Amino acid sequence: MNTDKLRVVFEKSNDKYADSKAIGTTYQTMYNIIYRKSICKVDLIEKIANFYKVPVGYFFDEENVDINQQSHHNGLSEVIVAEYSKRCQDLLNRMQEQISTKEKQINTLIETNQKLTDKLINN
Repeated sequence: MNTDKLRVVFEKSNDKYADSKAIGTTYQTMYNIIYRKSICKVDLIEKIANFYKVPVGYFFDEENVDINQQSHHNGLSEVIVAEYSKRCQDLLNRMQEQISTKEKQINTLIETNQKLTDKLINN
């Protein structure tokens, strides 16, 4: 777990004790996870992710989102949505390029096949 990412979002809080309670844990538990690298149970990771409105994978470096743009956790979901939108558009563009390339290859194969068929018929 990337506790640095958790530390960043946790430190943006105006009331870390209230946030810890809202997550369903204590400030001390959050402190131990973040600063003492204590092991965090999966269900608590899920609660933390839900509270901060980020995917669980964000804390495992699966999501590469710059949360420093936001002043508090409530705005994190907007950052995540924007990042996902950008990634989806990039992926869509790459897929369209691949489809175009494959279509060209298929057309070339069809033409080659037709030429070979014509050659066989004429011989």
